[in-house]
Amino acid sequence: MSTPLTLILGIHYHISNGAGYSLFERVYKDKIRPVLSSLYKFPKIPAVLHFSGSLWYWIERNHSELFMLITDMIHRKQIELLGGGFYEPMIPLINYKDKVGHIEMLTTYLRKHFGKRTQGCLLPALAWESSMPSILSSCNIAYTFLDESYFFAAGVNKEYIYKPYITEDKGKLVKVFPVSRHFDHDMGKNARRAFERMLSLTPGQNRIISVFPPCFNNGDADQITETSAFDFLSELSDYEDRIDFSLPSRFIKNLTYLQKIYFPQKAAKQFLIEYPETNHLYAKMVFVRALIDQIRGDKIRKRRAYEELWKAQGCDLYREERQGAVNQAIIRNAAYQALLEAENITRDHNGFIQSLMAFDFDFDGVNEYVFQSAEVNCFICATGANIFELDYLSRPWNYGSVSSINGRRYSFRDMIAPPDFSPLDIVNKNYSRVRLCGDEHYEVTAMDRQRCRVSFKLPAGAGAHFSEIEIEKTFNLNKNELYVTYGITNRDSGTADFTFMPELNLAFSRDSENGLRIFSYGEYNSFSDHSEKQSVKAVDGEDALFVSDASAIDFQDIDNEVIINLSASFPFDAWIFSESGAAGLIPPASARYQSSRVMVRKLVSLEAGASYTIKFTLGFHH
Repeated sequence: MSTPLTLILGIHYHISNGAGYSLFERVYKDKIRPVLSSLYKFPKIPAVLHFSGSLWYWIERNHSELFMLITDMIHRKQIELLGGGFYEPMIPLINYKDKVGHIEMLTTYLRKHFGKRTQGCLLPALAWESSMPSILSSCNIAYTFLDESYFFAAGVNKEYIYKPYITEDKGKLVKVFPVSRHFDHDMGKNARRAFERMLSLTPGQNRIISVFPPCFNNGDADQITETSAFDFLSELSDYEDRIDFSLPSRFIKNLTYLQKIYFPQKAAKQFLIEYPETNHLYAKMVFVRALIDQIRGDKIRKRRAYEELWKAQGCDLYREERQGAVNQAIIRNAAYQALLEAENITRDHNGFIQSLMAFDFDFDGVNEYVFQSAEVNCFICATGANIFELDYLSRPWNYGSVSSINGRRYSFRDMIAPPDFSPLDIVNKNYSRVRLCGDEHYEVTAMDRQRCRVSFKLPAGAGAHFSEIEIEKTFNLNKNELYVTYGITNRDSGTADFTFMPELNLAFSRDSENGLRIFSYGEYNSFSDHSEKQSVKAVDGEDALFVSDASAIDFQDIDNEVIINLSASFPFDAWIFSESGAAGLIPPASARYQSSRVMVRKLVSLEAGASYTIKFTLGFHH
């Protein structure tokens, strides 16, 4: 019997690349398996199914029995697979070839494993840009889904929202189904009431409603039992005489006339201005892509590099920072790992010559300074002469991959404080008497590309506190060692007494004893192991490791099998804090740790016009 309402039921799951086995297993056990097992028991209720490529990969390797269930449902025409971007990329931010590459990679994967080429796709984060019709058409995608808010923004009235439309770019067409978010929301509260509301809309007219119920998708944080999924579908089956449960492929060919509209494009990049960590990841992605484009004559190597690049383009990384996965260290580090893997693939390591470049890396109109050796990359910004990216390519790992949600967290970020400045002031963020040199602009005074050396100067006269102090700061990279030299001068007419405190922020994989061990070396080669719990002292409720009179500190990153050695030309004290952040979807044990904050302290007394030289070495050993 013909019904006035056609319902397209959608199922969508995505987990960010690098999220870790435990999250994949939890989502599979608590959501995916109960939903699909329940759906299988209702053969008259079809659904479109979309998994991101990273999730398909994981299921193939860990629960391949699900492939048999899905294949059976495809054969009985209950499931229609949707393509899309393999790693759920933020479409508006990436290159045209990357967009096509993501879509074709997922299409090829699905065709290989299920024997059918997808006709439709689900756009990552339902994000849109004006070129999408030509991109989808070039990938033989006939239809997609888009949030109903785009239709309203395009001028569609509410009573005409329950049908697909057609849109165009450069003469290429694609059909677009509105996703009814208000019905999605209603189904999460009371499914039967939502179904009745659907049927009450403009009786007698043919209406097509696409929904991705929260209880079937990523958006619901609660566990889904097989019983709850079965109950939802059982309620839905009560309406099979009044609702036509269908799939887009069943009627899309018969849609002879569709109204054409053009969707507005939202400002996808605005948040990059507000969130430095997200912007740095975006800039790194653009930088690495430029390196890949320079590969000539080796299509296999180029393809390998692109596939690593695509892993770092996931939409979860490029949302507003408070919401985005960029704040979850395990996912952020996986993205940088993929970018560095891609960069490694582009390099000819046998003939690689270390270099120093000055260019606008982060697209703010000001040059940054990039050191590159066969083993280490070091990225420096003029503001504060701070290191904001520190790559060890032999692993590969970005030890500067630090979340800035609680403020800027760079390395060799300097401050000048009173002699009695303490770790309590650091924990309480009491910087009222402190000159935060790391927030001031350093002038570039010399740049020697041949010797890989660049010098900066912070003149006296700036800052509300300790304005009489002038700092000259020189970076020099040689193979796997970075040298940072300070020349500190008192430009006042009297003696200046102060604490000089450079800050380092190093992102290790984890900070537990099994993940990070810390050793210090003192006078006469004395040695201290700070990994035992009794070496950790509480500072105002926070754990901090205090190291005194050290000539060097070793940080042993056990997971990466890397030792980072920090040494100085003078005995120094240091406090080491663990910085943590929000766990998000990932269990706290693997996600809360962000980085290790190292505060180096040196008491200095300078007479009028006197200078003092300090030299640090940061060495990487695998």
